[in-house]
Amino acid sequence: MTVKDNNLESLLEWINNTQDVHLKPSSHSYISPKIEVKDYGDNGGRGINSIQKINRSETILRIPPSFLLNTNTVIAHISKHNDSITLTEPYYLSLYTPYNNPSDKITKFYSLLSLPELLELTSFQLLSLYITLEKKRQSNSFWKPFINMLPDISDFTLTPLVWQVCKVPNYEQLLKLLTKSTKDHADKVYQRFINDYDIIKQLVISKLGEDEVDEYIPIESVLWSWLCINSRCLYMTLPQSKTTADNFTLAPYVDFLNHSCEDQCSIKADGLGFQVITTSSYDIDQQLFLSYGPHANDFLLCEYGFILPKDNKWNDVNISHYLLPLFSSAQIEFLKENDYYDNYTLTSTGISFRTEVALAILQEPNPAESRKLSALINGISDGSVYKSHSDALLTEILEKIIHKCKNQTYLEYADDLDLPTRARKRTIGILYRNILDICKYVKENL
Repeated sequence: MTVKDNNLESLLEWINNTQDVHLKPSSHSYISPKIEVKDYGDNGGRGINSIQKINRSETILRIPPSFLLNTNTVIAHISKHNDSITLTEPYYLSLYTPYNNPSDKITKFYSLLSLPELLELTSFQLLSLYITLEKKRQSNSFWKPFINMLPDISDFTLTPLVWQVCKVPNYEQLLKLLTKSTKDHADKVYQRFINDYDIIKQLVISKLGEDEVDEYIPIESVLWSWLCINSRCLYMTLPQSKTTADNFTLAPYVDFLNHSCEDQCSIKADGLGFQVITTSSYDIDQQLFLSYGPHANDFLLCEYGFILPKDNKWNDVNISHYLLPLFSSAQIEFLKENDYYDNYTLTSTGISFRTEVALAILQEPNPAESRKLSALINGISDGSVYKSHSDALLTEILEKIIHKCKNQTYLEYADDLDLPTRARKRTIGILYRNILDICKYVKENL
């Protein structure tokens, strides 16, 4: 059904509140009259729906730079509350930053910050801090209409990071139930978040003292901000970025576009802001999608808090932990020298070439001296000389994985009275089902 609420109306009014709609070219916000926000229910959440036919290569959204949340806009807005910060670069001065200097504790905190301290933070750290504080400012924040439309922490209930930080019921058991690749990814995400939070925390302590940490940046609030950024950030080159990881922005309304494995819209970032252009045509009453990238379900779960229960063509199975212990020191040396160490995967189309090479190397006591191996790696031979032994070893590994997955797919039908726990277990069960289906297919086609 079409979404009608006060927060959405406020968002639309806010992002259309620029004055240059008649200029050519205009940096005014543009939302195509052919689209609307629609609620697709429990399985789809909010998304963007077509209410008229849309052609391929149509611009459906344009959000100007002043209404994008990124390092540029954050620093420009903080500078309005800080007499020690003088900005001269054009990418700051061109931004619309209405002067609003309320006498609140957040404003006072901003006044204590220096430009070098702000630039020392990564974009993730800066935006996590800023969004957390701006949410506290409520009506005093320029960004209130956008922040009010960001998802609630309950929307990330499937995310392992939430289980661990918030210590949800049975979180330790849930983490143990995860597939190995999902658990490995979840651990990396947790370390990223804790590292970002610790740096933000030290900045607040340096300005306000340790007693104020829970007042200004309680970990659960920063977690919410961090997850909103992580699940909604879009690539955009920023001039002061230290690494490519800093090149991102949050774009209101654009973040209603849900994920699909197939590209159905493209993104263009330039001086006019953030633009979304269709790469497919749409009939009336079709949902528009944007591909977040070639991500398997374990990545989607840990980073974004959802999975694609069916037809995720990017799902794979990593068997590195089965193969790595089998290599000799000479084989490991060869793998590393030739960039074939680790990351051995299978997909619904079969084994990767990297995996094929790893299985071949296991059959070569002195791989550096093998002409057969060199011919395989360089594409001169098809590696059929290795196939028999490779298939035998791979079959043995697949049987182990299949056995383990069959014992865990019961989770798909978990019936815990606690609804969040039930949903989490069922999601884990689907991850095991994904692995089982891939392994069975590969085994049958060896």
